[in-house]
Amino acid sequence: MNYTFESLLRFVNLTTSGLLAGSLGFGEQALVPGWQHELPNHADRRARAIAALTDATSYFNAIGPVALGTAVTLAVASRGVKPLKRVLDAASAISLAGVLAATIMVTVPINKELDQQAPTDYPSDRSLSLAKNWSRAHAVRTTLGVGAFLCAVASNLARPRQPK
Repeated sequence: MNYTFESLLRFVNLTTSGLLAGSLGFGEQALVPGWQHELPNHADRRARAIAALTDATSYFNAIGPVALGTAVTLAVASRGVKPLKRVLDAASAISLAGVLAATIMVTVPINKELDQQAPTDYPSDRSLSLAKNWSRAHAVRTTLGVGAFLCAVASNLARPRQPK
């Protein structure tokens, strides 16, 4: 892979994985496909109105897949890099795949099920269990997202190869 192209990929990967990690850790919403389905109906009307006006949701949906795609590309296509750098790139790719999987297969379905439940004065045992499971899944994907970002940073700080 060309040194300039690899540098560009590393920049894009670091930026997108950082945005993803930040959104998971502070906003409690993932910038991956389906994140808008995780917002509770009563709390996100303003956010949905702004998103509808700016049509920014398609850009937000692309952050996670772009981070994953660049991490996989770096892990597979980088030539002549130190083994440590390659391991860090692979760890970043695996962590980002975990973030996408946890979002698409766990948190989004839980939110859909919680949204379909009728409002009650007291939460049912089922809704408490779902909320607990969502919280655990969110903690796992946040940890994976922050780990992916840290792996990307460490990979970028590792001794670079010399341009040819």
